[in-house]
Amino acid sequence: MAATLLPPGWPAPSSSGPELAQFHIYLNPGARKVEIPYLVAVQNDHITSRTGATLVIPLRADAHPVEIMAPLVDVPGQGLFVLSTDEIFAIDAARLRQAVGMLSTADRAKIKPALDKVIGEY
Repeated sequence: MAATLLPPGWPAPSSSGPELAQFHIYLNPGARKVEIPYLVAVQNDHITSRTGATLVIPLRADAHPVEIMAPLVDVPGQGLFVLSTDEIFAIDAARLRQAVGMLSTADRAKIKPALDKVIGEY
């Protein structure tokens, strides 16, 4: 069996950490749980398994949606939340515990256009 070559500085994959998956929804482990109760993992699973960190987008409870950039998405069993795309950040994957849900296919399709609004050209 051939060894997997990793870029310099990348840690070896760990099998002891939590199972993270793209589009899974997690409880916010941070201090701002009231206004941002959930985080949705948006990074490719392959990269997360190599870096130990993942990109997440906050799901805000009491924010107003903005067309394309901050759409409403459904957290199963909890209702609608605003995908606060302009607040995307990386978090240590170990801070995210068991997923509480997963974005629907329709809600997943809102992410790329939202990111394009944030980082794309005008």
